[in-house]
Amino acid sequence: MPGGRMTTRWDHVFIAVLGGVAAALHVGKVPPALPLLREELLLDLIVAGWLMGQVSLMGGLLGLVVGRGADYLTPRSSMALSLSLLIFGSTAGALSSSAMGLFASRVMESFGLILAVVSAPALITTATVSKDRGLAFAAWAGWLPMGVGAMMLASPPLLTAFGWRGAWLAAAAATVVPLAALLLSRPAVSLSKTGTKLSLLEGAKLTASLPTSWLLAGMFLLYSASFMSVFGFLPTMLIEETNLTLTTASLLTAVAVMSNVPGNFAGGILLRRGAPRWALVAAAFSLLSLSAFAVFASGLPLLVRYLAALIYAAAGGLLPAAIMSALPGYAARPDLVSTISGFVMQGTNLGQFLGPLLLASIVSRGGWTAAPYYVTATAMVGVSLALIFRHSEMRQSAPNEEENEGVA
Repeated sequence: MPGGRMTTRWDHVFIAVLGGVAAALHVGKVPPALPLLREELLLDLIVAGWLMGQVSLMGGLLGLVVGRGADYLTPRSSMALSLSLLIFGSTAGALSSSAMGLFASRVMESFGLILAVVSAPALITTATVSKDRGLAFAAWAGWLPMGVGAMMLASPPLLTAFGWRGAWLAAAAATVVPLAALLLSRPAVSLSKTGTKLSLLEGAKLTASLPTSWLLAGMFLLYSASFMSVFGFLPTMLIEETNLTLTTASLLTAVAVMSNVPGNFAGGILLRRGAPRWALVAAAFSLLSLSAFAVFASGLPLLVRYLAALIYAAAGGLLPAAIMSALPGYAARPDLVSTISGFVMQGTNLGQFLGPLLLASIVSRGGWTAAPYYVTATAMVGVSLALIFRHSEMRQSAPNEEENEGVA
């Protein structure tokens, strides 16, 4: 900002978060619609499962590649492209008359979602000053629970009134809102100075060569493997053990998932007040482990177990806030923020894909009471990685402290 002081463009932060929430609608629209999809398109359970896991699988395989491609575009243009892909993909899906057409439309949606998730951190980075970045990324960290939870709450009336095609069109229409806001907004000017642009392969190799890239991706993999497993099977457990209806169990799960958002903001506030990222990660994993024992304790009243599920989700929100805010600082270069975002996203999606499979295997052998031990195992490894991350944080803060002393 020539002749003045750079200030955070909160409108761009809001647009990035809104874009992420809109992208998550396209994740949350599938599970409630599966019975109708199976009936109309004659999908068997295995094909339906692949439809539900398609986005996670593609994110786990292509996150780094898409992130690297996003760094070749401006954050603004890559976000606009991602939202456009989601709109066209969801509309095409609503118009499809076969399983093949629906799967093809989901490929377009998957690319759009991955591109949105890797573009938003770069957009937020260019729009914020360093003191506001932790809070901004904490807001961004809630994109998935906000979008998925909102769509799960909206799906029952949408599906009843308009069928699954109506839900697909509603998600597309909602995605137009952040796209219009982005196109009508004034572009943010980044203060970051970058050197010669790296090739696609050079940027990917540089990001993958950093131990911290693997550390951040590993912590997120463990978190998502735990979080998505628990909330993926929570409706089933509630129905089997408390005789709730499917609608009630789904609504309770949606509200619990959305309680992750206050945890995101709490993490942002704590970061703004100087809390170490590694401590937030360790605290999140520890609280996940403790609360899981109450969630899956069949002898406890439903109210106590549900309150434990709310605590589980809220405590888990500390981790995305900590990890997301670390991405700009741990990118190999300022123009590789989307690349490291894509790398971390691969870990997240692999956890989402593999976690439910592992938990299902454990529960099938040991019952629901065995589930907390799976959560505890992921948490113990997660805390260990958080302690290793502490050393990275200390090394990164040392030069900043020296620089501040020099300025003083």
